[in-house]
Amino acid sequence: MALTVNPIVTINHSTGVMIIVDSTGDYNAVTNPYGWDSSGTYSTDRSTLTAIEVDVTAPGASTATNIVLTSGNFDNDTVRAQDITSSLTMADGLWKFETTFTVSANSETVTTYSFRDVNLKCAIGKLALGDMTSNDYAEVKLMYDKLLQAMECKEYTLAQEIYADIVDALSSCPTDVRKSCGC
Repeated sequence: MALTVNPIVTINHSTGVMIIVDSTGDYNAVTNPYGWDSSGTYSTDRSTLTAIEVDVTAPGASTATNIVLTSGNFDNDTVRAQDITSSLTMADGLWKFETTFTVSANSETVTTYSFRDVNLKCAIGKLALGDMTSNDYAEVKLMYDKLLQAMECKEYTLAQEIYADIVDALSSCPTDVRKSCGC
């Protein structure tokens, strides 16, 4: 059976964790006509998936890390999420996820971008609370807000450029501001 859903993948970040989530949802003729259909009548039944895997490209990496998601909770109809932290080295920046859902020989690949900013938010917070003689908090915060808007508008190249500008602006800060604060 061909895939008749519109799979949606989201990424949740926290300090040391990255979780991939199938946010597609269940079929509903009115509110979610492209969701998973447990009966398989109108859309693909999630239980018919034969493979789910993701190619993860970390910030600045030229090759992707392949993670098979059918060996964890991602393929569990109730959980639909999996911690992929152990397969990756956590870093701030733009991440690319190419998740492939396969039913028999038919596949659907969903590309998702996510910006990890755990250490960056921490550095901006330290800048706001610390000695502001070395940098202008308002300027850095404005650049960070622009970065978030670029991500919202799916302008991923621009987001990377703004991030590089922020890192450059913070390079004159004391070392303890630039490093992760353990948030």
